[in-house]
Amino acid sequence: MYSGSSDGEGAGNGHDLIGKKIPPASSMPWVRNLRRFVGSGAGLGSEALMELETKRILLEIFKEKQQKNAEAEGSISHRVQRLAKYRFLKKQSDLLLNADDLDAMWVCLRENCVIDDATGAEKMNYEDFCHIASVCTEQIGPKCRRFFSPSNFMKFEKDESGRIAILPFYLYVMRTVSLTQARIDMSELDEDTDGFLQPNVCNNFLYRIVE
Repeated sequence: MYSGSSDGEGAGNGHDLIGKKIPPASSMPWVRNLRRFVGSGAGLGSEALMELETKRILLEIFKEKQQKNAEAEGSISHRVQRLAKYRFLKKQSDLLLNADDLDAMWVCLRENCVIDDATGAEKMNYEDFCHIASVCTEQIGPKCRRFFSPSNFMKFEKDESGRIAILPFYLYVMRTVSLTQARIDMSELDEDTDGFLQPNVCNNFLYRIVE
């Protein structure tokens, strides 16, 4: 009886197993997730693939952190660059002659020049030029000294006595100051400091000059 009952139970279990369909491994969710995590598994065991995946994730985290740090450093660098640019432009602006300085220079030029008997023009030779440079430096300051260089004196037309007219020299100083001030103003509008202005910014700048 024992053997018979065992056979009957065995037969019944066999029929139950045959009647049930075992799902393929690929359809099981945990199997799909595992395969998605470890990859195809070609030539590597699951532990090696898990190690590679871990390294990949850590590398991505490290790169992301590096990128954030670079952006933060770039922001600080940009602020430092803007501060340095502001100080440079401020220094260049302080070196320019203002309206009162230009008036004082014109007075110095007229008081220390000579009158050409033939033309009546106000002129100065190189000795007068150096003397006027000293007088202007005393009255205005050292920022006017750069206009009284020998190379600047040689730029102007001379008469037979080696003298130049004071008016062209004074107009040269005024134009140089005006152009330098315009370049400083345009540099202040160049926010990204690439040497170029956006068309609308340039138009607004020119419109303010015309006004």
